[in-house]
Amino acid sequence: MNELDGRSSEVLRTVIRQHILSGEPVGSKAVTGGTMLDLSPASIRNVMAELEERGLLQQPHTSAGRVPTDQAYRLYVDQMLRKTRLSPSQAQAIDTALADSRGEIPDLLAEVSRQLSQFSKQVGLVLAPNLQRVPIDRIEFVRLDSRRVVAILVARSGVVHNRVLEIAEPAEQVELDRIGRYLTDELGGLTLPEMRDRLLIRMGEERAAYDRLMMQSLELGRQALESREDDAELLVEGASNLIGSPEFSELGAMRDLFRTLEEKKALIQLLSQVIDGEGVQVVIGAENPQEQLSKCSLVVATYGTETQTRGTLGIVGPTRMEYAKAIALVEHLAGVLSGLLSGPGD
Repeated sequence: MNELDGRSSEVLRTVIRQHILSGEPVGSKAVTGGTMLDLSPASIRNVMAELEERGLLQQPHTSAGRVPTDQAYRLYVDQMLRKTRLSPSQAQAIDTALADSRGEIPDLLAEVSRQLSQFSKQVGLVLAPNLQRVPIDRIEFVRLDSRRVVAILVARSGVVHNRVLEIAEPAEQVELDRIGRYLTDELGGLTLPEMRDRLLIRMGEERAAYDRLMMQSLELGRQALESREDDAELLVEGASNLIGSPEFSELGAMRDLFRTLEEKKALIQLLSQVIDGEGVQVVIGAENPQEQLSKCSLVVATYGTETQTRGTLGIVGPTRMEYAKAIALVEHLAGVLSGLLSGPGD
């Protein structure tokens, strides 16, 4: 697309700002009153018609004003947005809330999702660190009954993952403790894929010697380390903030969006795709691979360090969100959370 001239850029910027505030189509009179350009309403209409021809504005109804397209929002975010920061009072309130919740990692991540929702008035999302990427420092087993045990995987980040396993032979707690210590000594500090590879090698070696107790330990370890779809944990806060948004006034659209937020799978897949990205990333409207999110934008960032925790946090809301504020909020929270999760030397 050819670059817009100054007049077209100012008109487009004004339409976007007016639409973000009102949620309604924007007419030429509103643009005339909201811009510094010395143009008549008729001239403004001509510019808006040109922007519509270029795919940047659309007219939802014959007699209505115009609304920005996804393409317009992309241009706005990439070229027109002025970077801003949270106010000192907002930053202080967030920092205090997170510091008060830093004792337990799950509580800290839940508080981050609340802060994202509260300050954006949208939906806050926090994807916990991917269990496949995080070193596991400790493996424990707790007996439930003669045929079931709970496997407890303690990640280096402090996040604890529990899995209920079915066992072929009964095992007492003393034996389970021994198995946990053995697997921790052998595999502690590795990621799950590394653990599984090491375990398969050991199982091949032990089959030749056929040490029953050792094979029981390795088999229990194999079950505990299996890759599962539910390894990824997504915290969603503030879905009710979207109620009343004009974009979701149709019951079907609202129902589909709420189902997506509730089921989480689509969001987890989307957030997982940006885990290796740098800085704040913005996904707008139809850029979302999930059709249910085609009227939404996501503002997301990765938190953590290269050697430790890596997760994703962000905001999802209508495409007409206040992008500058959303980016500043996500950027600040990603930085604070990374600092709280980083250990000495990170």
